[in-house]
Amino acid sequence: MSLTTPEDTTAHGEGPAESELLTIRDLFAQIGIGDAVRVGDEFVVELPAAPHVVNHRGGIQGGLIATLIDVVAGIHALESCPADVGVVTSDMNIRYLAPITAGRARASSRIIHSGRRSVVVQVDVHGTDPERLAVVATANFAKTAKRSG
Repeated sequence: MSLTTPEDTTAHGEGPAESELLTIRDLFAQIGIGDAVRVGDEFVVELPAAPHVVNHRGGIQGGLIATLIDVVAGIHALESCPADVGVVTSDMNIRYLAPITAGRARASSRIIHSGRRSVVVQVDVHGTDPERLAVVATANFAKTAKRSG
């Protein structure tokens, strides 16, 4: 499989067949990002600390933690909106407090503000020890009209 996008194939002529292109869900599955699960008022998404996602010091790579945060926060923000409203990430603030070197990164989201034009979601990320906060983040989403199709 290729990570080439449909735009790449038209810009460069030959490319993989459309059936070979990965969806975003395929990419998340390759990385190891699990499906979102609702737990009470929160959504939870996990990512295992596997060899293909850790940095040179053995912790889950920060960019993948940021992706995990964006995924769980975006799902939560979208779920809080009416069916005809979509959301797009407008900004995120992430504080990395401790590395996650074993087990799973567990990202839990909660909405801290929902207005006419935006949704703000806080995400806490824990490793194996649920008492030790590894990452804390806020993600701001702009509300948009959902695209049809």
